[in-house]
Amino acid sequence: MKVISVINKKGGCTKTTTCIHMAAYLAKRGNKILLIDFEAQRNLSIGYGIPEDYPYTVFDMLNGKAGLRLKNKKRNLYILAGSDMIDTEVYPLDILKKRLEVLEKMFKKEHDITFDYAIIDCSPSDLKNKFAKGKLQPKLNQIALYASDAFIVPLVHEKYAVDGLANFMYDAAAFKKEFNPSLKVGGVFFNIVEENTRRFKKYYQEVQDSVPDDYFLKTFVRKDVQIADATDEGESIFEVAPKSRSAKDYSKLCREILNKIN
Repeated sequence: MKVISVINKKGGCTKTTTCIHMAAYLAKRGNKILLIDFEAQRNLSIGYGIPEDYPYTVFDMLNGKAGLRLKNKKRNLYILAGSDMIDTEVYPLDILKKRLEVLEKMFKKEHDITFDYAIIDCSPSDLKNKFAKGKLQPKLNQIALYASDAFIVPLVHEKYAVDGLANFMYDAAAFKKEFNPSLKVGGVFFNIVEENTRRFKKYYQEVQDSVPDDYFLKTFVRKDVQIADATDEGESIFEVAPKSRSAKDYSKLCREILNKIN
């Protein structure tokens, strides 16, 4: 199982939307997908209509509760529900990595399911180390990256999102060097793009020039009202409007990401 974190320290950068449509694309092509809601706002779970009182959540898994249960949304697509309690405790850095190893073995043994990809919807926070009494207190994003094989960073073409990218990528590189040297950078890409605007062209060029070539994804996802329609229906764009421009963009984006990380 290859684990991919969708991550950015800034909110509103379409992390959850990216997880939903990327997972749908991969699942429709026969891959077994595990989606992990790893932030307290539970946006991923809400998007899939999973109630707050779902009987098993990521908080339960992190705390070693028995009775592991995933929500089977569609063929090949399984979701580990989120919990607003996830950020109320401090966990060891390797907790998610260990729990996912157990989950993999259990689903293979009990359900004959072998996951191809796990996609983690991360919380909007930075990656700077936090210490208490000289001991590292890992943040949820750090725990996610420690368990990951690769990460991708969605962006919107707005000043604050672009201005914060350099520091975030610097912190990600520092984390990779210290804690997970094999972590791959799947890339940075733009979402909700208004393609012909001067602002998008400016920020696209700015980011392309400022990050290493291997870190920049040339594919961008154009703004499309049908994405909002899909969200309202609790579906992906591939169910609601499979021939839309955003469906084409997400398909192309996923292929570019996979080429980088595989």
